[in-house]
Amino acid sequence: MTAPARTGLDDVDVVLLVHQEPPELLARHHAALSAATGPGWRGRALLVENAAAPATSAAARGHLSEHYPDADRWVLRSPRNLGFARAMDLALDACRGRFVALVNSDGEPDPGMLHRLAGVLDAEPRAVWAAPAVSGPGEDDDPPGPPFEAGELGGTALLVRRAEFLAAGGFDPLYFFYNEDRDASARLRAAGHLLLRVPDSRFRHGKDGRSARGVFLREWHYGRTVQVLLPQHADRPVREALTFLARRPRAVAQHLRDGDLPGAAGIALATLELPRGLLVAAARRRHPWDGARLAAWLEEHRGDVELDRCP
Repeated sequence: MTAPARTGLDDVDVVLLVHQEPPELLARHHAALSAATGPGWRGRALLVENAAAPATSAAARGHLSEHYPDADRWVLRSPRNLGFARAMDLALDACRGRFVALVNSDGEPDPGMLHRLAGVLDAEPRAVWAAPAVSGPGEDDDPPGPPFEAGELGGTALLVRRAEFLAAGGFDPLYFFYNEDRDASARLRAAGHLLLRVPDSRFRHGKDGRSARGVFLREWHYGRTVQVLLPQHADRPVREALTFLARRPRAVAQHLRDGDLPGAAGIALATLELPRGLLVAAARRRHPWDGARLAAWLEEHRGDVELDRCP
């Protein structure tokens, strides 16, 4: 797929989600991201403060002014942690660009990443998401090559065709943290949209070490959302749920053998929520999440956050 040459990225907005990131991590992230947007970029830079720690907020606002001086700079502030899906839906609603970049704050795009992804979406109107190759611990790190259709894409680094994605339902707010990207991937493909991996552009994802509490929360959130995702989208949900449940004791045992008590505890606690997860998955199968439901949700929840222009 050959993308046409682009003269700029002013039709690309960037969402910058922060929670409790250390200032030094944000410094590396914004130095790389500002190189990717380039000098004179005039798109919207939307900082999402998701119950952000004071030091994180101060550092992020400073980088917003320093690195994107010509951008349309805004801050979307939530006093409570909305999770990823809800925060991103509100952010996408507050953006105005044709495309929106969603990039994790603990990673660094290559300088040409946004130009390349935007060019690929320009060239393929059926595509709603385009993602680079992602390198780092636990990532697939696809070898360089031409764009190809993907079954699903992670939310680590994405360029989104904004209006079309919102019309398809955006991210389902049901998924507080983890697996919202897999759910959205499944819904987009079912609606006939394309997801494109673009492995000749790259995003380096540098996952820092986590505290015991962080490990526990990661496994708990992942476990409680994946046990909704699988039966929700399976052809045979009951069989999928039983197979999944049978794997859980082995997963807990493996974490214990590795000395990861917080991870084992997180998985075990998530398993206690399995009955609720199955009920929620069944409800989503009967009444799938879509653009109309997202529009109603946005109308109800826009007042939960504050949107202000950043000097």
